[in-house]
Parts: sequence; structure tokens; C-alpha cells
Amino acid sequence: MAARAPRPLRLSKEEWLELEKQTDQRYEYLDGFVYAMAGESKQHNEIVLNIADALRAIAKTRGCAFQVQTVRTWVAQLNRYYYPDVVVSCAKEPHSHEIHQPCFIAEVPSSSTLERDRREKLDAYFKIPTLKTYLLVSQEERRVEIYQKTPWNLWWSELVNEGTLEIPCLEARLSLAQVYAGLTVPEAKPLDP
Repeated sequence: MAARAPRPLRLSKEEWLELEKQTDQRYEYLDGFVYAMAGESKQHNEIVLNIADALRAIAKTRGCAFQVQTVRTWVAQLNRYYYPDVVVSCAKEPHSHEIHQPCFIAEVPSSSTLERDRREKLDAYFKIPTLKTYLLVSQEERRVEIYQKTPWNLWWSELVNEGTLEIPCLEARLSLAQVYAGLTVPEAKPLDP
């Protein structure tokens, strides 16, 4: 009989938060299971900062909280906590380290996290009733995938190389020129139909 690997240890929220304090590392929390987050590249951080430059002041004038990378977002229905790259909430958020009612989330995935962000996080994030827009912003090429909630469905589109998208909860627009400002990111090739 083959030996079994030990079952991963499930942590309470309090144990997870204590682990983060002790290790000075961010871990995503998926209903008791924790996963260490990888470090970000300079390109990743520049894209996040460009989005912040474009949208933070608009969020503030609308009375919305604008956070990057270190504030966790709770998906109550699944008891999960993620650390989105960019998150905006226009609701009253009672917790100083958590967002419970985001209206906008952007992730800047690496090639190793893209499928997880496109599947697991997309499904999880849209279980949050207040979320209206979720972006996947490529670091590899000038491409942004846009997922927006409509009254009847989830709508997908993408911007390739140029263009502008609407962010309804901020009544704002974000262009690819703003997202990739000052960066050398190759033009994207359109996907084959």
C-alpha cells in the first residue's frame, strides 16, 4: 500500500492572520486553506501604479475606497480572501484591512497565474453582489480582458493594443494608453476566431 501524503492543515481566519503577521508574507485564504502569494515583477507593479494614477483621484472624488495589492477582499459566499492588485469599493466598508463590497477589481496576472485568475477568481469574485467590473491586464502584451456584470448575464470583451473601457461604478474611462504608459509592452496579436 502506498503511503498517503498528509492532509493539508485547515486554518481558522485568526490562525491565518497570525501566520501572515509571523511570516510577513501574504497568503490567500480559501475556506481554511492558505496559499502563499508570489512576488510581483517590476512590470506588474508599474501597470498597477498606472491604473492607480488613472483612477485613484476619480475614486476619491466619488467617495470610493481605492486600494492596491495589500488589502484583502472577502468573498463571503465561499469564505475566501484574496489580495487583488486593484480593488475599488464605493460602499461603506467597516473593516480597516478588508473590502467586502467591491465594485471594481483588476488583476495583473503572470503566465503562471492567468488561468487561475480567469477561472477560479472570476467565478469567486462575481459571487460578490456589488462587483460590476473585473479586469485581467496582461503584462506580456497590450491586452485587457473585461468582464462586466449586466442584469441578465456576464459580458466579456477585450481591448487589444488600443481602446478605452468604461468603469460604471466610477463613471470613468480607462484607456490602454493609461494602463501601459511609459512601459515597453509588445503589441498583442489578435486571437484567431
